[in-house]
Amino acid sequence: MSTIRLRSPAAFWLALPAGLWMAAAVVLPVLLIVWVSLWGGTSVSPGNPITLANYQRFLSNGNYLWLIGDTLVQTAMIMAITGVLGYCIAYFLTVKVTSSGWRVALFLAFVIPFWTSTLIRAIAFVPFLGVNGLLNQALMAVGLIERPIQAFLYSRLGISMAQVSLYTLLASGPVVYMLNSIPPALREAAMTLKAPPIIVFWRIILPLSLPGIVIGQVLVFLNVLADFITVTTVGGNKLAFLGNLILLFYEGSQLRMTAVVSVLLMLLMLAGVTLALRVVDIRKIGG
Repeated sequence: MSTIRLRSPAAFWLALPAGLWMAAAVVLPVLLIVWVSLWGGTSVSPGNPITLANYQRFLSNGNYLWLIGDTLVQTAMIMAITGVLGYCIAYFLTVKVTSSGWRVALFLAFVIPFWTSTLIRAIAFVPFLGVNGLLNQALMAVGLIERPIQAFLYSRLGISMAQVSLYTLLASGPVVYMLNSIPPALREAAMTLKAPPIIVFWRIILPLSLPGIVIGQVLVFLNVLADFITVTTVGGNKLAFLGNLILLFYEGSQLRMTAVVSVLLMLLMLAGVTLALRVVDIRKIGG
């Protein structure tokens, strides 16, 4: 057991290196982005006056407001799909698979593809969803379609399919941890008292695994909201969300508008995480 008291000088000095690193790597860049977003004038210079004109110009554009709403709708849809799929996978691995060997093997088969980078996995969907890709070939093989269709690649459907595949692991991982922490004796006691399986799940398993669901949804929310790699690669620049808009403004050397969209994106993320913390106190997990 640690002998270091809370708020003691020793605790302060131990936390100082991490605090300095967080200030240099996180706080200062965020402050810089906020500062650039407030630059006025026509030139790009630190001497520009501070103004909210950039935010007013962005938020007064109906197309940009629609883009924000469309990004939130896409994020909510992916969260719902990955939440259900992730929970089903986690429940199957932890509750239905009783053999530890099979459990580890299935979990590794589920996790190993995610050891590659997000960019490589996104690029891999291009030949998979293409006109002559594996998905079209499989659908023609089972007789569902007569000829290849182009609805999968460079479309919202293709982006959604790729994002579900990429982020389901994030939704299921925390749930696996929470389900493993539930004592089997609780389920056995409920079954002994003649409780139906649906009641056992609804009254015991689901409430105890709720923190894992919330953590998984927070991870999916943050990643999908800022995702531009999948949208650009699989969508072929035919669709745009906030993450792509940042990239487009940056490539056009519009630094102030790039900073504005970045700040708005960070505010949306902060609002989502704050809402999640009001649903359940995830800070108590593991306590």
